[in-house]
Amino acid sequence: MWEMADFPENSAVFPVDSLHCNILRVYLSAHSIMDIEYKNNAAVISGIKCFNLASSCGCGQAFRWRETDEGEWCGIVGGEVVNVKQEGELITISPCSEVNINKWINYFDLERDYETIENSIKGDRTLSVCLPYASGIHVFNQEPFEALESFIISSCNNIKRISNTIEKLCKLCGERIDDKLFAFPTPEAIAALSEKELMDIGTGYRAPYIKKSAQMVADGFELEKLRGMTIEQARKELLAFPGVGPKVADCVLLFSLSHTDAFPIDVWMGRAMTELYFDSKKPSRRDMAAAVERLGAYSGIIQQYIFHYARYKKLGRSKPDLK
Repeated sequence: MWEMADFPENSAVFPVDSLHCNILRVYLSAHSIMDIEYKNNAAVISGIKCFNLASSCGCGQAFRWRETDEGEWCGIVGGEVVNVKQEGELITISPCSEVNINKWINYFDLERDYETIENSIKGDRTLSVCLPYASGIHVFNQEPFEALESFIISSCNNIKRISNTIEKLCKLCGERIDDKLFAFPTPEAIAALSEKELMDIGTGYRAPYIKKSAQMVADGFELEKLRGMTIEQARKELLAFPGVGPKVADCVLLFSLSHTDAFPIDVWMGRAMTELYFDSKKPSRRDMAAAVERLGAYSGIIQQYIFHYARYKKLGRSKPDLK
């Protein structure tokens, strides 16, 4: 049923059977425990600390999540429709069973010790101001090809328009899930589209980049291989894709390929960093890189705290909701 390989080396897993449900207890560290209970085709996970579902789904890292009138978040991940609701330290994922629970634990990054990360941020006199606005943001582990195309679409765009364009793309050539919802298309399906078809759904100048990048993956480029490379090597590989600059490359590395030290910087984020770390005086590229490097192995995760804080405080903001 459950294999220890499914969880980190420092975790322990204890399944407990009862007459009415299965409960899985996951010890992620000495201070972090998750209980997972299965009932009514759903998984109810308790003991989730430092996780804010709404902030994580709405911060601009993933574009196929919508908040429902019932206070749930509905998303399409890997061709599956899922509804997630949070009540304090308890989240309910539906539909979900023992068969696919590990997919969602990984996707929402529930195994990572965000409490320790946030304690480090709290102890930093510069970053500590971000916590009241951004506590609980998790970096999702998305599918790499979807992330690649989504962030190509995101270039010089806003969150609402990005989401709408992606939904149109899915409807245009994605596999139908039900009457209204579609999975993200395969590389082959996107590569088969004409540039005009892509432009007709609002991709604009990005149309040839979307098509050619899909063709590269359809022809055999393995995005997964980037997971095991150094960040410098992986970034260089991604920069070979049309329409991919440093910011898009780092978004793909951070949000889908486990490079937690990838730190996406666009003009807007650069201004936020400048205000936080350089007293609003424009730094050199070397000084900016050094500031990011000092944030450490989780600099990419910390970037999300800065981004979310800056959205609320409007640090260096010239246009709304740019990502």
